[in-house]
Amino acid sequence: MTAIRDRGRLRGPGEHGSRWRLLVTGGGTGGHIYPALAVAGRAAERFPPVDVLFVGAEGGMEAAIVPKEGFKFEGVPVSGIVRKRPVEMLRGLVRLGAAESRALRIVRRFRPDVVVATGGYASGPVGLAAWLLGVPLVLQEQNVVPGVTNRLLSRVAVGVAVPHAEAAKALSRRARVWVVGNPIRRELMGAERADARRRLDLPGGGQVVLMVAGSRGSAVFVRLLKEWDGPGLLYFVAGRAHYAAAKPLARDGVRVVPYLEDAGLGYAAADLVVCRAGAITLAELAAVGKPSILIPSPHVTHHHQEANAAVFAKAGAAVVLPEAGLDGVRLAAAVRELLDDPQRLRRMAEAGLQLGRPDALDELVERVHALV
Repeated sequence: MTAIRDRGRLRGPGEHGSRWRLLVTGGGTGGHIYPALAVAGRAAERFPPVDVLFVGAEGGMEAAIVPKEGFKFEGVPVSGIVRKRPVEMLRGLVRLGAAESRALRIVRRFRPDVVVATGGYASGPVGLAAWLLGVPLVLQEQNVVPGVTNRLLSRVAVGVAVPHAEAAKALSRRARVWVVGNPIRRELMGAERADARRRLDLPGGGQVVLMVAGSRGSAVFVRLLKEWDGPGLLYFVAGRAHYAAAKPLARDGVRVVPYLEDAGLGYAAADLVVCRAGAITLAELAAVGKPSILIPSPHVTHHHQEANAAVFAKAGAAVVLPEAGLDGVRLAAAVRELLDDPQRLRRMAEAGLQLGRPDALDELVERVHALV
């Protein structure tokens, strides 16, 4: 294996002069895609000139999102094998071989100085290709309970960035762990309430509840919307896949949109957020100090959303409602209880800010660039 690594190293440090090359990989959900985009964007701002390539799954969400953000994208033919039916697992394993071959070709051709992997299906073959070719590999793990791909790659990575120290327990003992927090997009910060409501065409006064079903949307959230009879104005971001089912449910006191391009506006406009417990969503809520009701998805691998939510509940930054047995009436009652207690909302916001790591992105990018 050492011979492969020595033969595979594509060049020595500084061969490109001051210009460097960064390959980022991750995808499948917004929780993997947006951290990779945040790293790429901030690296370009802080340490130019840099050539960036994003590698993700063919046909994944990232294939549509990344080019719109101005970055080059290449896909590898990969699909999931964890928690799949036997036939799907077999197909996934067959595709994994083809994905590794493609990943090796991409890394050889692009010749990156550093590879940053944020998890998801594509991260496995690309991260392995980086190691085989002697390219420094940095992992960015968003969750308290690390995913399978990052747990395996932590054995060969030069650094693993995690949101909380608890995440290190599931990584390789040889892993070099950096507790830096989760990187979030800087444009989420700084929006003002009045301007945000004006830009979203929301009333300047009164209470607004932002309900976000996640990057893929959720049929469960659509059902909760159908049964909703809560206070204030509910601004529901359905997700494009579920928008057709949710749109007819719009009514007085309920606004339904397919997607929110600028999440920072939604946070600034809202008094309370109802959402899943994805790691990046929680990092954003903490950074802006927004109280929340969390409904962890019970369908994600290793139940990491439940672990993420538990951290926020313990700190007093959020109320957690399990999806099992939850209906719109119970959700509305929980929302009403919080909105009727401004002091509690303020304490939750302050607790969230204590969990926030607004400098996480800069610290991670600095560590990545130091490897060049």
